[in-house]
Amino acid sequence: GKIRIDCVAEDGTVTLSYRDDGRGMTEDVLKNAFEPFFTTARGRGGSGLGLSIVYNLVTHKLKGQISCESTPGKGALFRATIPENGIPV
Repeated sequence: GKIRIDCVAEDGTVTLSYRDDGRGMTEDVLKNAFEPFFTTARGRGGSGLGLSIVYNLVTHKLKGQISCESTPGKGALFRATIPENGIPV
């Protein structure tokens, strides 16, 4: 598989994009992806906290926004946009 990460600073924001060419997600999985304790790996070690933690860090700690686009068999695209002044140094 392939992963691509891009970062663009423009108009006072920083946008970080992560794209992969993996299995992708169904519409049902996609709509719940950021929900705490939602996992497709129940019983196989998945806690369902990973994307929930990412969502809370981006939206609360960094005062930004995060989105995900995905199609089964076509991978996923996560895009996080945060204000430049929200990045801790």
